[in-house]
Amino acid sequence: MKKIAVTIAIIIVLMIAAISALVLTYSKSAPAAPEAFPENTTVNGVDCSGLTYEQAEAKLTEYWNSRHIEVTCSLNVRSDSFTDFGYKYDLIKSLENVNGTNAVNAALNHFFGMTYRLKVPMVVASYDEDFKKEVISSPVFKIENVTESADAYVDLTDPAFPIVGHVFGNKPDMERVFDDLTASISKGDIHFVFNEKEYSIIPEVMAHDEDLHEYQQFCREYLVQEITYELGDETFTIPAEDLASMMKDDMSGKADKKAVKKYVASLAEKYDNINSTREFRSLTGKDVTVPPGTYGWMIDQGAEVKRLIKDIESRENISRAPVFAATGYGEYTRDMGDTYIDVDISTQEVNFYKNGKLIFSSPCVTGSRATGTVTDVGAYYILNKIRNVVLRGDNGDGTEYESPVSYWLGVNWTGEGFHDANWRGSFGGNIWTYNGSHGCINMPPWRMPELYEKADVDIPVAVHY
Repeated sequence: MKKIAVTIAIIIVLMIAAISALVLTYSKSAPAAPEAFPENTTVNGVDCSGLTYEQAEAKLTEYWNSRHIEVTCSLNVRSDSFTDFGYKYDLIKSLENVNGTNAVNAALNHFFGMTYRLKVPMVVASYDEDFKKEVISSPVFKIENVTESADAYVDLTDPAFPIVGHVFGNKPDMERVFDDLTASISKGDIHFVFNEKEYSIIPEVMAHDEDLHEYQQFCREYLVQEITYELGDETFTIPAEDLASMMKDDMSGKADKKAVKKYVASLAEKYDNINSTREFRSLTGKDVTVPPGTYGWMIDQGAEVKRLIKDIESRENISRAPVFAATGYGEYTRDMGDTYIDVDISTQEVNFYKNGKLIFSSPCVTGSRATGTVTDVGAYYILNKIRNVVLRGDNGDGTEYESPVSYWLGVNWTGEGFHDANWRGSFGGNIWTYNGSHGCINMPPWRMPELYEKADVDIPVAVHY
């Protein structure tokens, strides 16, 4: 037995020595860094004899993407198959490494013509979106009566802030399905089993989670506060969800300035209306569109952020209007309210409503359509009240005019306003189309004193067609 063992050992040593000699000889004769595969070389079962690494990558990619993968439902009730995967693979470095380090196989291939069999991982670098859509839309993954999983959560719409339990659904996580299918293709596994339960989306938050119960206590302590914004008919209390979003994540109840700024900006976007077109039914009964002017409300965002932070951290119930940089007349409204002067250019009428009741009505003459000095349309307000002034301006032909008037109600910063026009014998009708004013609203001298007396500074003025 000892002789046999010695003989075997000698044979093994000789074989190792012979192979080492072959490898050494091959190493000396072969290039230091081969740039192509030798003859009789297969990579992952694909003949790559004489191919460069780029050529081998292209051939492997074409072959691998042309294979078919069979997908079956775990219950064997439906199946599907896919091909033309459209994947791109990252193979160059792996091909270089495996060809450059497998000296034994290379030597045997060189001296004896033995097949040089190599394996490299088919690492997917990217996928084709169309292929992904094809996979995800396949009937093999469709489930009847699908239900969505849902996390447990604290119901912020309920003042008691109860915990709503989690739900286990059967809707599959198709991103994970596609990733696993891709992994199977990468490994060369052409059979994929879709297990509905295995791929069901699991809720991330369970009803018994300690963090959820801790958040519930936070809600019951800090989100019971009521901060109410008084905005006329649109008065509202900040919802608990919005209040929570403006607090720091550490559940200290402290305001997060960045989040508060974002919330106030959203208020301004919704409620600022100086620069907004108003579409509403006028108190005259006419549907009108009034372009932006100088009238309306605008939130002072910087001041409101400071005030809201103070309110949140006071933990007291508060009811107030926003801090405004500009305000209209009376309570906040998106239209003109129930007290305003309506100037209808189309009908050449001025109607003054107070608390919804008509208290003044008169024909007028507005800016001239013939010369292009039409009265500016928009939402304005009475800027000033002045007695006995001289109106001066350019006639448009190089001459200037001076017109003394007894009553003046300024409307906008371009110099337009209401005033008596004793040089006119008639008002209303279509006079404005051929003999209108320079832009002002000309009023009958016998009616202007009454309008002057009733109209206060800041009264809204809607000028429209």
